[in-house]
Amino acid sequence: MGKVRKRYNSVPLWLALFFMITAALLIAAFGSHFTSILARGKADEIQSRYITATYDTTQGDVQYSYDFDFHFEDYTAEDMRLYRITRFIENYAALFWYSVCIASAGIVFYLTKLKRPLRILNNASQRISENELDFTVEYPGNDEMAALCGAFETMRSALEETGDKMLRILDERKQLNDAYTHDLRTPIAVLRGYTDMLIRYLPTGKFSESEILETVQTMSSHVERLEQFADSMNTVQKLEDVEIHKEKVPAGEFLIHLRETADFLCQSKDLACEFESSVTTETILVDPSAVTQVFENLLGNALRFAKSKICIACSADDNIFAVSVADDGKGFGDKELMTAAKPYYSGQAEKGQFHFGLGLHICRTLCEKHGGSLRLENTDRHGAKVTAIFLCQSK
Repeated sequence: MGKVRKRYNSVPLWLALFFMITAALLIAAFGSHFTSILARGKADEIQSRYITATYDTTQGDVQYSYDFDFHFEDYTAEDMRLYRITRFIENYAALFWYSVCIASAGIVFYLTKLKRPLRILNNASQRISENELDFTVEYPGNDEMAALCGAFETMRSALEETGDKMLRILDERKQLNDAYTHDLRTPIAVLRGYTDMLIRYLPTGKFSESEILETVQTMSSHVERLEQFADSMNTVQKLEDVEIHKEKVPAGEFLIHLRETADFLCQSKDLACEFESSVTTETILVDPSAVTQVFENLLGNALRFAKSKICIACSADDNIFAVSVADDGKGFGDKELMTAAKPYYSGQAEKGQFHFGLGLHICRTLCEKHGGSLRLENTDRHGAKVTAIFLCQSK
C-alpha cells in the first residue's frame, strides 16, 4: 500500500484528474445502463399484469397482427406508484449516475492530491506570518503540489537565513555601539580633564609655556585618536554597502601581483616571505579588488606580529579560491580565536596604540559577501594563521 501511495503521489495533477474523470465516466455509463435495465424490467413486469393482447391471422400468407391495450385505469394504487417510480428511475438514471460519479471523482481528487499539501502550505504560511521559521515544509512525491511545497520550503529557508543574518547584524551593531561608547569615553574624559585644568589654572599663571605646550600636544593626540575613530566608524558603515562583482581573472598575473605586494611589504619590515601556490587553473572567478583588500589586511596583521617570517599559500579549484597568511608570532589565544574577527578587537599587544582592530572584521565581511568565509587557527609552531576562502561561482 505504501508503494502504491508513493507512486500515486508522483503522478502529475492533470494525469491523476484525467484518470479519475475517465474512471467516473466509465462507472457512470455502466451503472446507468444496468439501473435503466432493472427499472425497465420492473416497470414491464407491473405493466404486463394489465395488458390485453389481440391479434389477427390470415390463411393465405401467414400474417400476424398484434394489438396491445394498456389498462392504466385498472392499476392498483401501489402498482401505479411503483410503475411511476421505475419509469422515473429509467429516465433519470444516467443524469444521477454521471452527476454522482463526477462529483465523487472531484472529491477523491481533492482528498488525495490537494487537501494535505494545501493544509501544509496554509500551516506554513500562518507560522511564517507569526515570524516562526524553525520548521520544515515536507511533502513526499514528485507532482506539482510537491514542487510547490519544495518552493515554499526554499522560501522559508531563505527567510530563516535572512532572519539569522539580520540577527547577526543587529548583534554586531550592538557590539559596535558598545565599542563606540567604550573607546570614545577615554579620550573624551582626558580632553574634558585637560580643558577644565586649563580653564582653572591658566589665568593664574601657574603653568609655564612648556607645560602648556605639553598639555596641548597631549590633547592634540587624543583629538587625532577621535578623528581616526570617526574614520573607522565610517569604514564599518560602508562595509554594508559593498557589492561584489566577480570576473574571470588570469590566475598567473593575479598571483604575481599578490606575491610582489607581499615581498615588498615583508622587505620593508626585514621579514622573510615564503609564497606557495597550488593554483593550476588558468583563470579564477573572483572580485579582484575584494580579494586584494582581504589579502593586504591579512598581510598587515601578520606584519605586526611576525618575528622573522611570513608564509603565504594560495589554492584554487572550480568552486573556491583560498589564500592563507601565517606568521611566526605568538599566535591566537583561545579567546582570540573566537573574537579576533569582531570589530574593534585589537588584542593585548595593541593597547595604548591608535589601532581599532578592524582588519579581520573587514576580511570576514568581504569573504562572506563573496560567498566564502574566514578561518582563524594556529600553526604547528604556535604562530597565527588566517585563511580567507572565496566562492568562485556566479549566482
